Amino acid sequence: MEEVQQKLLDIPNEEICEDENSNIESSGSTHSCSYFAKHKWWYQVAIFTLFTLIGEVVTTLLVKTYFTKGGKSIWLVSLVQNAGFPILLPFLYYVSLKNNSQIEVIEGNQEPHICIIFLVYVVLGVLLGGVSVFNSVGLKYLQVSTYSLTSTTRLGFTIIFSLFHSAHKFTPAIVNSIVLVIAASVILVVHNNESGEMSSGKFLLGFFSTIGGSVTYSLVLSLTEFSYRKIIKGRKFIDIIEMSIYQTLVASIVILLGFFISGDWKNLIMEMEKYQLGKLSYVVILFFIAISCQLKVVASIGLVFKVNPLMSNVFNNLGAPITPIFSVIFLHDKIKGLKLVIMFLAFWGFGSQIYQQYLNHMEAKEELIEQNSKEVSSS
Repeated sequence: MEEVQQKLLDIPNEEICEDENSNIESSGSTHSCSYFAKHKWWYQVAIFTLFTLIGEVVTTLLVKTYFTKGGKSIWLVSLVQNAGFPILLPFLYYVSLKNNSQIEVIEGNQEPHICIIFLVYVVLGVLLGGVSVFNSVGLKYLQVSTYSLTSTTRLGFTIIFSLFHSAHKFTPAIVNSIVLVIAASVILVVHNNESGEMSSGKFLLGFFSTIGGSVTYSLVLSLTEFSYRKIIKGRKFIDIIEMSIYQTLVASIVILLGFFISGDWKNLIMEMEKYQLGKLSYVVILFFIAISCQLKVVASIGLVFKVNPLMSNVFNNLGAPITPIFSVIFLHDKIKGLKLVIMFLAFWGFGSQIYQQYLNHMEAKEELIEQNSKEVSSS
């Protein structure tokens, strides 16, 4: 029964309404879901996807701007990416007051012990802090287009991690996705050696830091899914807000320790005074990095709750072919022909994974219909 409930949660509200309508109409009654109720699942996924894309693009461009205009502290920009969690507190308070704030809940589940939840938030927060540091190093030493395309390896790593604790299996479409995103990264390395985009040492540092960020971020998404399926065992909107706040709180503490231990705080005033765009722009850029990062974190976790980490990563990495376009417009980045080919390979890999998720969804729907038919006939 638990398996049937879990599969039911993965089917959009529109299709559930259609099934309910067909069952009621067959018994001679009339019933119809409201338009919003029928499409609620799609609206939620669309909003989370839009926020994820905005957060990804804006954060990437602003962090790169911070470095190109005189910013030097990797620890500071990593801290800012997580320290914006207080802006979520009003939302947490508002949602906690609403009794009907639940999106989806699996009934009959016992609340986990507070120590277990605390441990989950600590582990995920430390990993999230590592993601911020890795990504900051990557953006410091790589062009935006190179960084974004390298980040598409998140998709392959998420697929691999999901195979260990989910029902996902290797299929031709999944293998195709992994091969394409890995091939794109290999081509990037070869392209750098041929074009001399940056000194070899700095490029490799940025490249492998970005890969490290992709691995860690994929692990965070997979552990998030595992936590709410096996530990939290529920889906509530308040869970999304709480997980975002506590994760980023722990990440901020970890990075703050690194900020003081490294001694970067001593150069903060001097860095602000020498910033090419001025002190005000320095503060504004850091502020909007904090806002965009929180937007991305909440939206990413929301997609994990509403779909799964695989599709969350697909939607998240749709910013990969989009961000280089904005980098050309705002940062005057250069995208040569080979990078366009790499963008195409990455997009092809995402398309393969989306197709596989569609097949999985249709299979799960058929199994649910068959299971429900057996339950009705047996009763």
